[in-house]
Amino acid sequence: MQNKITSQSSSFFTIVLLIVLSLIPLIISYRYPAFLNDDSFITLTYAKNLAAGNGFVFNHPPAVLGTTTPLLTIFIAGLALVIPQIDIPVIAVFLTAICWLGIPWTFFFFRIEWGLENWQVCILALVLIGSGWVSFLGMEAYLFAFLLILAISLFFSEHYLLTGLTAGLLFLTRGEGVFVLVVLMIAITLQDWVRKRSINVALLRTIAKLAIGFAIPIFIWAIFAHFTFGFVLPNTLATKQAYIQHGFGQSLLHRLTTEWIPGWGNTFAFEAMPFVNFWWIVVIIGFIDVLVRKRRWLILLGWVTLYIIGYTLLNVSSAWWYQLPILFVLNLFFALGIITIVEILTRKLKHRNLALGISFLITILLIFLLSLPTFNTILDYQGDSRGQSYAALSQWFRKNTKPSESLAFIEIGYLGYYTDNRIIDLAGLVLPDIVPHIAEGDFEWGFWSYQPDYYVYLPDFDWALGDIRADSQFSQKYQPVATLDGPWQTDFIIYKRNSR
Repeated sequence: MQNKITSQSSSFFTIVLLIVLSLIPLIISYRYPAFLNDDSFITLTYAKNLAAGNGFVFNHPPAVLGTTTPLLTIFIAGLALVIPQIDIPVIAVFLTAICWLGIPWTFFFFRIEWGLENWQVCILALVLIGSGWVSFLGMEAYLFAFLLILAISLFFSEHYLLTGLTAGLLFLTRGEGVFVLVVLMIAITLQDWVRKRSINVALLRTIAKLAIGFAIPIFIWAIFAHFTFGFVLPNTLATKQAYIQHGFGQSLLHRLTTEWIPGWGNTFAFEAMPFVNFWWIVVIIGFIDVLVRKRRWLILLGWVTLYIIGYTLLNVSSAWWYQLPILFVLNLFFALGIITIVEILTRKLKHRNLALGISFLITILLIFLLSLPTFNTILDYQGDSRGQSYAALSQWFRKNTKPSESLAFIEIGYLGYYTDNRIIDLAGLVLPDIVPHIAEGDFEWGFWSYQPDYYVYLPDFDWALGDIRADSQFSQKYQPVATLDGPWQTDFIIYKRNSR
């Protein structure tokens, strides 16, 4: 009876803490600046057109899948139809914030399957909220992380059809979601082999359920994508491979080893001990505990390993946020490391109150250090530094051009969302015919092939587009009509094509 009361009290405290922590993403979303990342607005442009009934287009036909995340696009468009009075960027921010707060709740509801006690869920929740990616709300990162944990949770609870279905949705959020299905199939096969030393009908039935569940959303999407775009995978994959082929951008493995890993856990590094990073120490403690006791969590390690291998083999140009899935898994191991430290202290120290007191102080200190970058971002973040100038640029086009007129630039998110013009994407994300030429280092081809009505010149992109203005025919065909403040030290110059 006493144990039951204690358990109920523990669950009540955990629920209260989760409710309080859930307010943080919601408050951040309410106060969130209007200037989302430019890449976010690529997805939102598709959502805008879907909600308006124009189809899966980037303002004008033909339909091209130029967003990496069709599922998020569809979700946002659907919500925009249901609540049209709310701006689409606001919907995107709140939707992804709900996914953020949904991750600790998923761990709570599936805590038995994950082998967690209530107090351990509390530590996980504090770590997940404290390590939040505030500047990436509105993008697919948190939808992916939420579906990742949900898929594995359903797998642990042996809801294999739902697991496959969730993995399918994960794939439609980002292509690396397919690695979850692979890891889960490997896990269930190894588990069955260890138990029975054979491949049996029950195992094949389980694998079939996973595969069928996965195939349901993929099959529906494949039919739609085939008849809408002519292909299933986003054009972004070929585009980012093209960048790498001609030396534009850096691969995930290169950025991981030279840039991201050295920067992780900087708040845990102290001048007095420059070669010691306590974040990594706690992560390693969690990793060791996973190897020894919490082996179910190895599924996450398996997935992140395939993620790194997959992107290395695909050899694509990797944006800064490609590190987030890896960092997400490592922060979960960080939480497990804290849990392990607490368990060791409470087991080794004879005085219970002393053990609890020291454990509490260590937990608070570690989570405080982990949370510092997040809370600094909450206090200081004003949105994408390009946002104000890109919004002003878009406003100029809305006032001075017709929707039927085309405009060319290399960053198209704001221009696509805040105008109705035909966008000539010189980066190739929404123009597949440009991509083979980019792979050869030729950004000019797209410009001269389409000869847009307007061209936005920004000196910062001369590394890719400088040859366009240098071409002798440019001055014959285009004249400057406006100069606007740019996002950095240089100005936008808007060129208009001369009347034919």
